[in-house]
Amino acid sequence: MLESLCLMPPKLGQIRRGIAPARTEMMVARSAGDAVSLPMPLFWDSPPWHHWTPMVAACVFEAMRSRGVLVSALRSELGDRDSSGIQSDRHAQPERHDPPDHDRLLGEKTRRGSLRMLPYRNERYGMSSLDFDDVSVVDLQLSPPRDASGRIAYSPEQISRWEATTDDQPLSGGGWVPAMTLPPDVPSADHLRSKVDQLRVLCPQAAVIVSITPEWIDKCWPQLVAAGPDAILIRMSQMRIDGISLAKFTLRMIGTMESGHRIPVWLTPPKSMQSQSLSVSDSIKLIALGVSAIAINGWLDDLIDEIDEIPPPSSFDADPYAKTMITVDEVLQRLLDPQLEYFEGLYSSLVHDHPRELLGTFDPEIARQLNLPCVGQFD
Repeated sequence: MLESLCLMPPKLGQIRRGIAPARTEMMVARSAGDAVSLPMPLFWDSPPWHHWTPMVAACVFEAMRSRGVLVSALRSELGDRDSSGIQSDRHAQPERHDPPDHDRLLGEKTRRGSLRMLPYRNERYGMSSLDFDDVSVVDLQLSPPRDASGRIAYSPEQISRWEATTDDQPLSGGGWVPAMTLPPDVPSADHLRSKVDQLRVLCPQAAVIVSITPEWIDKCWPQLVAAGPDAILIRMSQMRIDGISLAKFTLRMIGTMESGHRIPVWLTPPKSMQSQSLSVSDSIKLIALGVSAIAINGWLDDLIDEIDEIPPPSSFDADPYAKTMITVDEVLQRLLDPQLEYFEGLYSSLVHDHPRELLGTFDPEIARQLNLPCVGQFD
């Protein structure tokens, strides 16, 4: 998407910095409390947990977490039956393929610095008090996204997962549930500050971010800044935009932040006009332009397709959780690890301080529009 931009090498005579043995750490400064440390400036936004069995979902979460990727998830989406929004006696027994200690394993993983981002949806479906105990980031979602069907609503499958509905007793009604814009306790954007403060009390260990779609920037920017979030996440995943327009938008956002309140910008990127997803090198270029963290959703299309095909473990397996974990990890080793390694390699080459030094272009017009060096001008 950003093929017209190129990463600039170190300056002539500048000592090259070697690739660090550990992944680049990202510190999320908080207005209240110590900064939150994340292994990488990468996150997975809104994974399709309801497409997979709870066991597969839990294994995918753990495999991603072990690679240092921040992942958006509720405990109920990962199969923790103790935390679902609605419980009854019919949920007391383990699923047929769940090992007896599935919930214990999930609890241990989420308690030990899980790199979990809590999706605080306005309706709070599937959320429990336990969700606030083990997260690194709270995502206050102000803009409900459209799903694959085009609806601004939640599917029956999502509601069933959140409410722990069994297959033999489907959710009453079984239809789509419209999504809300603001939480019921936030009457308008002017009252966002109190909600952010409340979430800080509920999650004293976590960074609190506010996520929006781009139209909020024009309508409610002063209120968003006044709310004092630790970052603002802009969701553009359902949009189509050309690369240069995306670069211009990013620079405008970063420029606005640097001229006033220095709030980090996180981004769930759009697709290109040809519906192509953002590549690893495109992600690095957006970080070079000033984005603090970026969603890797566009890297995961093939990975999700393969996870969709993972069969349920046999009832004869001694440890179905371990077997599923091995299968999931093998998929990630093939389809994600090379991209993470490439990202780390490119990230290690960002040795300059300003976008003008990090990026260049061979196109004079693009150089003028983005205020970047034009390579090969011979002047």
